[in-house]
Amino acid sequence: MFFPKMTVPAQSRVTVNRFMGYDRRNGGELGCFEKMENLTSDGYPSLTVRKKRSMVTQLSRPNGLTSKDCLVWVDGSSLYINGECTELSLQNGEKQLIGMGAYLLIWPDKKYINTCDLSDWGCLENTVETSGSTVMWLCHGDGTLWQDYVTGNTAPDEATLWLDTSASPCVLKQFDENGWIVVDDVSVMISATGIGVGFAAGDGVFIRGCEAEDMNGSFVLQAVDDDYLVVQGMVEGVITQSTPVTVRRSVPEMDFVVESGNRLWGCKYGIVDGKAVNEIYASKLGDFKNWNCFAGLSTDSYVASRGSDGPFTGAAACLGSVLFLKENCMERVYPSPSGAHEIITLACCGVQKGSDRSLAVVDGVLYYHGLSGICAFDGSLPVCVSQALGDMRYSHATAGCHEGKYIVSMQSEDGAWHLFVYDTRRKLWHREDHLRVRYFAQCDGGLFALAEDGTIWAMQGGNDGQENTVSWYAETGELGLTVPENQYLERLQLCLRLEDHTEVCANVSYDEGATWQMQGRMVGQQGCVSDCVLHIRPRRCSHFRLKLQGTGGCTLYSVSAVYERGSDRP
Repeated sequence: MFFPKMTVPAQSRVTVNRFMGYDRRNGGELGCFEKMENLTSDGYPSLTVRKKRSMVTQLSRPNGLTSKDCLVWVDGSSLYINGECTELSLQNGEKQLIGMGAYLLIWPDKKYINTCDLSDWGCLENTVETSGSTVMWLCHGDGTLWQDYVTGNTAPDEATLWLDTSASPCVLKQFDENGWIVVDDVSVMISATGIGVGFAAGDGVFIRGCEAEDMNGSFVLQAVDDDYLVVQGMVEGVITQSTPVTVRRSVPEMDFVVESGNRLWGCKYGIVDGKAVNEIYASKLGDFKNWNCFAGLSTDSYVASRGSDGPFTGAAACLGSVLFLKENCMERVYPSPSGAHEIITLACCGVQKGSDRSLAVVDGVLYYHGLSGICAFDGSLPVCVSQALGDMRYSHATAGCHEGKYIVSMQSEDGAWHLFVYDTRRKLWHREDHLRVRYFAQCDGGLFALAEDGTIWAMQGGNDGQENTVSWYAETGELGLTVPENQYLERLQLCLRLEDHTEVCANVSYDEGATWQMQGRMVGQQGCVSDCVLHIRPRRCSHFRLKLQGTGGCTLYSVSAVYERGSDRP
């Protein structure tokens, strides 16, 4: 007896061993996932679970986070440096914390503190109003008084120093073999009790209230003591007044402040003292207290009006320049050692309003959240790099960077918060979880995040306060839509590595994610790391979704799909 010969169905295998992260676009690449949580590219090309985070401390009113040689944060109105509460008192509210050398500058409070000497702190601005008698007389630039000069329209024959009041303005002249010559080294000493307290030589100040009109205005202090100031100017003889004189060192109102080239740079758009302002500022070189020193030197302060429309939405220092961004353009400042700074307006995608803390430099490229998504600026033109996030619109982004990765927390249109990680070297996106971050800071080779609830997290973990476990999942889009009609999926084979007590479940959906059916489950062996293979046999269908979920550490090395060719007979 002979039996009929059976034909073994032809099989084909498709294996994915390079996982390309998060991608919500239709028809995404094999190895991409439409939804995910707490996965990372750290093990690329395999897919791994992110590291556990650890809690550093808990703040009651989180208002700021940065780092110098240690972590610095603001809790309510208190500033903490390396966990120690400083004596510097602040207003309650969100802060911009800018480092310049050993100093930390705090905006909008306009205060400073030396992070190496916590007793050195104060206010950038200073105002003194005199009481009692104020005396003004002529002196040398170092404060030494001019003695034995005569005043009048003509000089007596025996005089050697003569204040010529016939000139306009009056000038001090000295007689030598060539006759009367004008003395250049002439300044005015303004003397009053306590008038110089809080000021230093080189400060740019505004003086008002002087009965000598020429002594009201903007000056640079030549010399200072507690009870006198010396400024360039001229007065007729000795002037004494009892009405108050006000001396003020001021700092402009600014929306955003950054440090570059040993200067602070800032910008302002809006109404200040009843006047419309659209300006960019720079402090005096090496002096964060002075913004009004205009003595014609390369080290002077700087101010420039701009013609671009709209409020400033962010600022950053990178690529040897300073960038002040609006939603539809950027003002790029090219600092000059001679003080002849140049500003170029570039029409491009800028920073979305409310995402000013999304700017971060990764490997020399500036990344930020704009109207079109996450943009990368390498010095030419910004380009969008977030196409993989799909059509969902996001806002209120805050970002940090660590080891070639751009980490951004932002809010989607439906109100949910998402923490995304962009691996800039591999061009891959991954989604971690719903953590809402207000500030990021890098310190001691790690990345720290201040969450909305006041928790400061060490994002790469630590010895204390670690999360108990990490729950994760990865969900594909529709699989099988590109498979020929005469083939069907016979089985899926997943190669995994499970850590101690890790649990993994494989689920399949045949109705576009409306319901899920568990197709397999594995648990890691106690006390060891184990490699295993999980087999899934879905029912015959045109397309389906695969969802892997679990708790604990896991690495997915590959997914193989075995297809079988169906019969061609009717």
